[in-house]
Amino acid sequence: MSEKDADLDRVKMAAESLGEHFDSVQIFVTRHEPENEGGTVNVAWSVGNWFTRYGQVREWLIKADERTKKHIQDEE
Repeated sequence: MSEKDADLDRVKMAAESLGEHFDSVQIFVTRHEPENEGGTVNVAWSVGNWFTRYGQVREWLIKADERTKKHIQDEE
């Protein structure tokens, strides 16, 4: 089994485990590996309702953007 397959299996197992307690789970993970092309390994896996996951990620991104804008305004 390749390291990439092992990484995906770990993330799948975590998502499945969490999915027993939650309606939807979305996991994104990264690891810096300068020896690999691009320097970053990333894996993503999800379980549950796609629309719920999409909405939650979108809401998180909007809030993160707003916090960043406010932080920048506060520094000016």
